[in-house]
Amino acid sequence: MINASKSEKTLVLFVDHTNFLKGLREDVIVRPRNAPSPVERSAPSAAEASTSSTVLVAEKETMQNIQSDDSDSDDFEFYDSDFDAEDGDDDIFADNVDKSVNDNNDKELCDEHEDEDALEDDDLNLREEDRKHLKKKFTAFNPEIDMDNPSFKRGMKFSGVDELRKALTTYSIRNRVKIKKLKNDKRRIQAVCAPGCPWMLKASNDKRRTGGFVITAYEGTHKCEGSFPVKSITSKILTEKFMHEFRDNQKLDLKSFAAKVLREYKMCPERWKLSRARKDALLQIHGDEEGQFRLLMDYGQELRRSNPGSKFFLTTNSVNDPQSPDYKEHLATVYWSYDACKRGFLAGCRPFICIDGCHIKTKYKGVLLTAVGIDPNDCIYPVAFGLAEVECTSSWEWFLTNLRDDLNISNTSLWTIMSDKQKGLINAVQKVFPDAEHRFCVRHIIQNFQRAGHRGETLKNDIWAIARSTSVPKWHRSMEKLNVDSETAYAWIEELAPNTWVKAFFSDFPKCDMLLNNHSEVFNSYILEAREMPFLSMLETIFYKLLQRNETKEREAKKWPGRICPKIKKKLDKFIEWSNECSVSPAGNFLYSVSSHEFEKDYSVDFNARTCDCKRWQLTGIPCHHVIACCRKDRIDPENLVHSCYTIDTFNKAYAYKLAPLRGRAFWENMNAVPIQPPLFTKVMGRPKKNRKKAPEEKIKKGVKVFTKAEVTIHCSICGIADHNKKGHEKYLESIAEQIQNNIVGEDDEIDIPSIVEHVIPHTPNPSMDPTQKQDSMVYRMQVEDGEHVPINRLLGPLPENAFVASARDNIPHSRVRVTTASSRGNLRGGRGRGRTISPREQATSNAAAHQGNTSTCRGKGKKRSVQATGTGNTHFPDAPCAVRGRRAVGRGRGANELPDLNVEIFQDHEAQEVPLSQNAPADEDI
Repeated sequence: MINASKSEKTLVLFVDHTNFLKGLREDVIVRPRNAPSPVERSAPSAAEASTSSTVLVAEKETMQNIQSDDSDSDDFEFYDSDFDAEDGDDDIFADNVDKSVNDNNDKELCDEHEDEDALEDDDLNLREEDRKHLKKKFTAFNPEIDMDNPSFKRGMKFSGVDELRKALTTYSIRNRVKIKKLKNDKRRIQAVCAPGCPWMLKASNDKRRTGGFVITAYEGTHKCEGSFPVKSITSKILTEKFMHEFRDNQKLDLKSFAAKVLREYKMCPERWKLSRARKDALLQIHGDEEGQFRLLMDYGQELRRSNPGSKFFLTTNSVNDPQSPDYKEHLATVYWSYDACKRGFLAGCRPFICIDGCHIKTKYKGVLLTAVGIDPNDCIYPVAFGLAEVECTSSWEWFLTNLRDDLNISNTSLWTIMSDKQKGLINAVQKVFPDAEHRFCVRHIIQNFQRAGHRGETLKNDIWAIARSTSVPKWHRSMEKLNVDSETAYAWIEELAPNTWVKAFFSDFPKCDMLLNNHSEVFNSYILEAREMPFLSMLETIFYKLLQRNETKEREAKKWPGRICPKIKKKLDKFIEWSNECSVSPAGNFLYSVSSHEFEKDYSVDFNARTCDCKRWQLTGIPCHHVIACCRKDRIDPENLVHSCYTIDTFNKAYAYKLAPLRGRAFWENMNAVPIQPPLFTKVMGRPKKNRKKAPEEKIKKGVKVFTKAEVTIHCSICGIADHNKKGHEKYLESIAEQIQNNIVGEDDEIDIPSIVEHVIPHTPNPSMDPTQKQDSMVYRMQVEDGEHVPINRLLGPLPENAFVASARDNIPHSRVRVTTASSRGNLRGGRGRGRTISPREQATSNAAAHQGNTSTCRGKGKKRSVQATGTGNTHFPDAPCAVRGRRAVGRGRGANELPDLNVEIFQDHEAQEVPLSQNAPADEDI
């Protein structure tokens, strides 16, 4: 070969040690164009024949011709015979399709004939290059494709013994045959079918040639009857097969799961096996529930890293472990909030917070405390979350204190809290938010109302009518109707403070007239799926739900037309329709009088102060139908009178802040914290309850409210006490004695844990950071807007002097005083005819009578005349003057009477003024 390479430029030489080319098709061999067919030359001697090689040499003359033809190029042009124009597509298909592959997964009745050369022992002692060629002759088993419906043949290679065992189990289930393993270890497997069936499989470990498990013998014919090997369908197989189903729907019930298994395998295992498979699948999806508590500190660090400003802190209880001298830290409380949600709430939401608690539906239980706001479209806006062991006064005080400090709230007077009448919640709100308005859910008030024995649709409708009263006259009329229907119910309702549940007494600053705590209930159902997961998985699910929600809300707002949000637009359209029945009388200065068919027929509307007597406009910030009727009169667009807290711009401010996604758990920073154990819990008998206990009126079956005997309260015929009958009277007495002896807390008594309050993180309030002082907060903007709308000042003071008189005062002549001889001498004359002078005795008598409140009459010889003086009798003057309150002295008779040295004190508006009357006093008509 070396000598040939020196003389010839191109030499084509094929050396085949294993007769590899003998089994190949001729068109697979690539050779130069116009090259002759290869010449087969075999060695003549027996020694050379032992090498089992064939030398293919091309003729020298032909290679020289090829060299001369392609002198311009250094490389030869090769072509594949599969692309020869003379061959048709059918020939290519027949040459390249392996007919031994069963695409339809049908059973083949014919015997399989395999080439046994690959399994000859003579080929074990081979070189490395030859062994690589030999591996290509083994058929490899692909578990990703072939495991669904496996088929075997001699020479098939598996990666390990576990893969072969799994394939045999799947084969048994798919073909409904019972496969029995006679030998089953790490080195070999021998499997047979039922007695009398020729089916057989042998496999062993072949590390030297293939590095895996190889089937050495196989007979694939079955002559047995089909069976249902349900035992072969283990929970592990079901978990691996239906893992993707549980990832898509983690709440897949067992009935639906059984239907999927039956559709897949044409048989269904027992219910407990399905339940175990579902449990294992969820465990693989979420991880170990107890192990997740050890990752809480790492999760909190990742949350603070990806979303700066977010809060996450927890507290633990140290419990002595009897198995070790060390103490274990068990989770007690957790508080967390997201920075984007807090900023969006303060920037675009009203100062209205709904708080509620819901139960976590895992074996460790616990209560999830939530604070939910209202966005400009009247939808939920989550703010903060907390986890506590129980719902009590201390747990609510702990949560509300952290919420107040987290939002930097110093002035609580502008905030409104909506809640149910939870145990201890009222006291906690009064302590943490002392100046805030606290409203109660009317639905829970009605439930307590009915539990007190006041049942019936009439009383229920009366309660709703009272709660919906937006004005005090309506409230009085609704209360009177309730008093007529039931005096005991009226007495029960009178004990409730009206400013906690009646619209007429609500504060109009938060621009919200909600009577129900529906926003908290909606959020609790929104995270219902997460509440059934392990704790860390629940945190991640809630986080990504809010992450997607914030982004979705921003995209929705870009499609909204107009100035205000869609839900507010619907409310405005409803009021526009109602305004058709109102008549308007303008009064000027944007003041109107509106008449309607309602209880109060006449209403006054003031556009300057943004008020209406029905109080709907003040409570919600949305113009009522009376205001819209006035807008129609003056051609004003009602949308311009809607409060700015409902605009689309405000909505965009609320959802302008986005949550940054978290990294995977493998990237979390290890905090090397103390291992946190799950919360302490007591396992109870029976299946844990996941559904809330519903009231009798809430139970609906097929669209109809159902009342059963179980809802009827029974009474004992011996003692008359409810909740037990005559047969259970003795047990009731025993339970009462046991409660007294053990001092057991009753159902209505509150279970409090004061140690929870100690977990509150110290916080120093900064008044400058209060939302009421920050100009970019919604509370601040609402204060400014309310200050801009004030009523016109109608207090004009006392009436002024007549303008005509004031202008002509200089031209008015002075009054003249008539002086006579009698008046100049000090005599008194009255009436016509001759008079006489009053003697000092008569004057003293007259003065004494006036002082005592009596009347004195002076008579003369002429016409009858009298002087009447009245006094209070409680004023002492030395000369016994006449005291006149609120009016002046009256002189009766014709002519003027002169009273010498008589002082008259006039009292008007509690101001005393002494008026001396001289001897030359004018006549009565001039006084």
